[in-house]
Amino acid sequence: MLRIILTAAVAVLSLSPASAAWHKASSRHFIIYSEEEPENLRAFANKLERFDSAVRVLRKMKDPPVGDGNRLTVFVVRNNVQVEKLKRGGGRNVAGFYLPRVSGSIAVVPRATNGSLQPDVVFQHEYAHHLMFADLATPIPRWLVEGFAEFYSTANIEPDGSVGIGEAAAHRKGTFRHKIATMPLTSLLSGEIGGGFDQMAFYAQGWLLTHYLTFEPKRRGQLEIYLAEFARGRSSIDAARIAFGNLRDLEQDLTHYLRDEKFPYLNLPASEIKASEVQIERLGEGANAAMPLYMRLQSRTEGSAADNAAAARALAAVHPDDPLVMMTLAEAEWDARNFKAAEAAADKAIALQPQSAEAHIWKGRALLSQAEAGSTGVSFANARGWFNRANRLDPENPEPLFYYYRTFTGSGARPTANAIAALHYSAELAPHDLGLRLQSARQYLVDGKVGQARRMLIPVAYSPHGGKLADEAQELLQRIGTASGQN
Repeated sequence: MLRIILTAAVAVLSLSPASAAWHKASSRHFIIYSEEEPENLRAFANKLERFDSAVRVLRKMKDPPVGDGNRLTVFVVRNNVQVEKLKRGGGRNVAGFYLPRVSGSIAVVPRATNGSLQPDVVFQHEYAHHLMFADLATPIPRWLVEGFAEFYSTANIEPDGSVGIGEAAAHRKGTFRHKIATMPLTSLLSGEIGGGFDQMAFYAQGWLLTHYLTFEPKRRGQLEIYLAEFARGRSSIDAARIAFGNLRDLEQDLTHYLRDEKFPYLNLPASEIKASEVQIERLGEGANAAMPLYMRLQSRTEGSAADNAAAARALAAVHPDDPLVMMTLAEAEWDARNFKAAEAAADKAIALQPQSAEAHIWKGRALLSQAEAGSTGVSFANARGWFNRANRLDPENPEPLFYYYRTFTGSGARPTANAIAALHYSAELAPHDLGLRLQSARQYLVDGKVGQARRMLIPVAYSPHGGKLADEAQELLQRIGTASGQN
């Protein structure tokens, strides 16, 4: 899964000593776990929702219903040290991380950081990526992918509820001062960069060009022309010459724009921002005790699966009536490949919380894994029924839809029309899961639907963090050519 380092949007949270109890905040797009006091946690959730709304307003994005299993889960921990312990692969000076996936995207963020970045900046950068790729239908060059995220990273959520967009990227000031002149505009546009300072200059100049094209009156409409030409298959440089004219003139304009330091700033009034109701719940004794292990499992932290399962069993022995404890046990047993024990834990979670889609998903996953392992008396149809139940409980949750499809492919059977529709809808609900998008694209290609396949492949191919998935998507796009018909 994709792992992206980020810094939390935590300035609003109190830096006073944490209380003993964990709380859960639930809003339209986020589920947040924190040891903060309820009023501070509510303010933090409202801040995240206002940022989400501001980006959607400016980009004219839709805001479809979000299922309980499809909201971004944010774990707010005390400091960077705790973040580093949770991040798979570890590392020093890790200010936070983000994992986008069909089973529920998560972010792990600290209440306090010791880095030089403002607390909000990198979280907003990465969440802007999250939103961009949820709504991307045409190719986007790498400089604009990062320039877009940098542009929104400096958003200010004001006390009156308004949101300011376009503040200068102060965190790139040193790069502008020392390195910006060393990267020609053609290198930025073509994405020809090395590492180290070149990478820093790429982000900085990507922000500058995005900001300039967004606000400069004489350049109005040029970015749209550029993207249209790029989508037709022109190189980034050729598309830029058509849209922007002489690139030397553009480069000089950028130099003056930076030197003048009179960057326009847009303030969206609170009346244009969609507020979200925030519900705060104090977690019980069992969930409090389970939270460290629950976060490790959700974060895919390194460690012994057997040890995690043993720890979960010990928790369940003390707190047998806590649903979160039982779902933690189900996940830990599943990770340890104790699929029968995972099923038993899921049964207990369902008994404690009959309306929990997550508990039903774990029941289905335990049965699916047993069926794949050839266990006696367990069929793929058994698992399929539990994913159906989970879907009825949370229709906008992509996970049971995906696993419903898997019950066919895992058995070697051809997926039914309903199963194929479930896969594609799952990918629509979780567009940030690049592997899922790629699987949806492959199914479209099998069915001869080239236009839909291309639509699914484009965000994967142009993801700056896509790795091997991006390489495969680019290869598939090359193979299907420039086909754009909707079959």
